[in-house]
Amino acid sequence: MGSTSTNSLMIKLQPKIYDYILFTFRILFIPSVCSQIPVIVICLPEPRGLSVEMLTSNRRFLMVFSLITAALSTPPDIWCQIVASLLIYSIIELAIFVALIIKVREEGWTRRMRESGSIEKKAE
Repeated sequence: MGSTSTNSLMIKLQPKIYDYILFTFRILFIPSVCSQIPVIVICLPEPRGLSVEMLTSNRRFLMVFSLITAALSTPPDIWCQIVASLLIYSIIELAIFVALIIKVREEGWTRRMRESGSIEKKAE
């Protein structure tokens, strides 16, 4: 009878440095982007002249940003890109919601302080 050689059944690992670097970059890039988006959306608008109203009116650009970020950071599988895009966009929406709540609370606090006379009223 014929015998099979064990050499023909062995699986050889051929690591490629490009694949490893790309994999590492994706693992590090996705959490860093996802963790910085709320900070950017909450802290950036006021000093830079951006407003929560402007962010809410330009949501289509934020959706494009999440699509591009997902396309660059996930494998070329469409389902991975859709899931990553939806997660990033939901983080953006949550951050806008939190920024809106913070804005409303700050406006209420300053209005109450003006009414009580603790701070000066704005000159109009």
